[in-house]
Amino acid sequence: MFKLETMIYASEDGTSSVFTLNPDLQKQLADLAMRHPEVCCRKKSGDTGGQQYQLNSAMKICI
Repeated sequence: MFKLETMIYASEDGTSSVFTLNPDLQKQLADLAMRHPEVCCRKKSGDTGGQQYQLNSAMKICI
């Protein structure tokens, strides 16, 4: 068994950065970025299969 880690960082400018190894969350974020590029954009992929997205201040993150 392994962990599907997700890290969320809030910036002072109101944006949030999300890094996740969770494939289900990666799919959801990719879909959000495709449908609403003004709210969410993909920043980079990690060497471990993780992906990073940036969300603007209009987006609320609920866990």
